[in-house]
Amino acid sequence: MKNIVSVQSTVLNDKVGNHAARSILSSRGYKFYEIPTVILTSHKGVKNTIQISDNNLNPWIIFNKVKQTYKLSLNDLTIVGYTPNLKVSKLISKIIKIQNRVILDPVMGDIGIGLYVEKDVANFFKKIMTKVKYISANFFEWSYLNNKDVNNYNLGDIIADLKSFTKKFNSQVLIRSVPKNKKLINILCNKKDIFIIETPYINFKERFHGAGDQSTALYAHYISKKNTTREILENVTNDIYSILLENKAYAKIREKKI
Repeated sequence: MKNIVSVQSTVLNDKVGNHAARSILSSRGYKFYEIPTVILTSHKGVKNTIQISDNNLNPWIIFNKVKQTYKLSLNDLTIVGYTPNLKVSKLISKIIKIQNRVILDPVMGDIGIGLYVEKDVANFFKKIMTKVKYISANFFEWSYLNNKDVNNYNLGDIIADLKSFTKKFNSQVLIRSVPKNKKLINILCNKKDIFIIETPYINFKERFHGAGDQSTALYAHYISKKNTTREILENVTNDIYSILLENKAYAKIREKKI
């Protein structure tokens, strides 16, 4: 059994952050180790969510205790996601410095919402993105990290920026949900290859939370399986599209019952 470490939000009642990653990876046979960056009763977008006191919540200390207890390796895939503030960001940066295979999911905003973390956290992601082996970001996040306007960032420029970045920093970047002609495009790029895949847009009446977190967990899974670049993109896209369709169908059933 392979280990995967997940340094993200722990949300008790919604399938996001560590909960989302665990739902994907535990069912696929991984030993999953959870390091909370914040503990919430519900997703941040839920009106009545409560943040549980984090005075003693130190991801760096938790990581080291878990590492000692379960004999984790520096080469274990490590997902780094939502961080609530700069104080926690600085603690997470210590984990990033010692882990060799980090997948950074710079959770900070989305199209139609904008930036929903503090600017110093977003700037932390800008600095740390050059230090990690893998990145999984939505279109808004990638645009922000590259100082680009989502409304004036065409596909040709996105591809050029991805090629330049991955060659310079020897990394692999997954960009999710680039809108184009009422469809969505996912892109996977490393210093050797770039692949693009298009999917239909699925419209939810209420915003669906956790798709990005689940996509990143799937990305970790297919990296671990040593799939080719093309296979990783195809498999992640197919799996998350199926998950979205299932949730769309479930939402319709709930509406009928109500």
